[in-house]
Amino acid sequence: MRSLGDSDPRQVGAYRLLAELDVDEMGAVMLAGGPDGRLAAMKLVSARLVAADDGFARRFAREVAALRTVVDPHIAAVVDAGQADGVPWVAVDHPPGVSLRRVVERGVLLGEDALWSLTAGLLSGLSALHRAGLVHRDLTPENVWLTEDGIRLLDFGVARAVDHDVSQAVAAPGFMSPEQAGGRPLTPASDVFSLGAVLHTAATGRGAFGGESRADTLTDILGAQPTLSSSLPSRVRLFLSACFARDPRERPTPEELRALVGPGVAGWPSLVQGLLGERKAEVARLAASASPVSSPVSSPLSQSGVRPVAPAESPTMRISPVTAARLSTPSSSRVPKATAPAARRTTPTEPKPTSKPTSKRWKPDRWAVISGAAVVATILFAIIMFNALTPDRPIRASQQPSTAPPTSVAPTTTTTTTTTTTTTTTTPPVPTGQVSGLAGKCVDVAGAEPADGTPVQLHECNGTDAQLWVFAQDGTMQSLGKCLDVTGGDTNDGAKVQLYGCNGTPAQQWTVTSEGWIINAKSNKCLDVPASQTDDGIQLTIWTCHGEPNQVWTAPA
Repeated sequence: MRSLGDSDPRQVGAYRLLAELDVDEMGAVMLAGGPDGRLAAMKLVSARLVAADDGFARRFAREVAALRTVVDPHIAAVVDAGQADGVPWVAVDHPPGVSLRRVVERGVLLGEDALWSLTAGLLSGLSALHRAGLVHRDLTPENVWLTEDGIRLLDFGVARAVDHDVSQAVAAPGFMSPEQAGGRPLTPASDVFSLGAVLHTAATGRGAFGGESRADTLTDILGAQPTLSSSLPSRVRLFLSACFARDPRERPTPEELRALVGPGVAGWPSLVQGLLGERKAEVARLAASASPVSSPVSSPLSQSGVRPVAPAESPTMRISPVTAARLSTPSSSRVPKATAPAARRTTPTEPKPTSKPTSKRWKPDRWAVISGAAVVATILFAIIMFNALTPDRPIRASQQPSTAPPTSVAPTTTTTTTTTTTTTTTTPPVPTGQVSGLAGKCVDVAGAEPADGTPVQLHECNGTDAQLWVFAQDGTMQSLGKCLDVTGGDTNDGAKVQLYGCNGTPAQQWTVTSEGWIINAKSNKCLDVPASQTDDGIQLTIWTCHGEPNQVWTAPA
């Protein structure tokens, strides 16, 4: 999110412009305040595109009209549209939130319950889109939005009527279907394949497909089935395998998958809640500081008022130079990890589909029925961005600095601007993620039980919150809201470690070294797997540091 400069427009129609959310070849996406006080994301199309294509405005209006027919709580509603000085714009409902891309960049992986909640919301939105005869074509982690009130799909500028030519590749390479990567006509089944790629990233932090270059990634997609990590729960692997069917006719429909997944009833992890709180505070600050809306001037092409913008003084939109600081364009589809603080160690020929598949061979009895592990994605929503002419939109690094509370889990930037000075302060990110060691297994809170005294053990990695560790700035390792603790503050070899309420004592403070040792501050001893045992459930201890593999860990940087 970028604060507005002196040359940026401040009003379009009845909407106050508050900040710039994104900018690309198609134009700018602005955060706006509506006349009713609700937030909206407004897409201001590039005047260059309109001038270069006489039919652009007509197609734009047709897509807006089609999107108005899509009604689903997981899709942002179109609230207004019009033209400003001959340039089209559209506004959609936009409550504060964060993208799944941003969440993954912060090292937060979704456990099975939260993953099913995310899945349920995405399936609901896709079903509604497909019923309206539209294909999304750009389903990526960047276009999945998490909020406090539900899930939304973003960026429907790429959506087109199914009976039109929708073969143009638009999505980031790592999230394309084989038919999209091959330039073939697209059907709703293409979105199902992309859904699988998004869920794989949410669960593992990395893409299912990738390579050193775009060409390598496309080759990977067009090749064999992806190898799914054994650390994924079996039901998740089965679900993803169905989505990744090479032949689009063999993929289940969103409706078929919804019947198996259920509604989803789990909330987001606490770290996601923290990011949401930061964004909400930042948006509230912007809304409070924005100047009031002046009376709009009506436009013959808009039902709402539009204030024409004089290009020499207040341009309708501003496309700033794209620099490394503002936009990341990785060559592959893999989601990059967040930059580590300096003080911490860095860790480690498909079948040609028909345009309208009619003989679907996928059957629910091919794989285990997904039961009530579905969970509550209480928070996603969406904005609409129109990228119909964009040949490729790689996943972007987050452009959303936020004002964070003291317990922030994300790097936060607070900018105070006067007429003469700008002051910026930055808090480094808090490393968060799994801690793996001997036999590739993870540090785990037994039974995911947050009670004081719960053993901390070695267990096969599964991506649940019981294996999600926050390396706080006070030196503690925290999971499920409590701290990794040496039982009774014991300093002897073999003293067991447990989960316990954080109390600020040295028995709960740890240092990660460049060798991969995790050293307790009180005893100056290492986190240790007793006798190098690798069975699930072995309670961890501290022991005099010796550097053997049972004391070497891979921790988030």
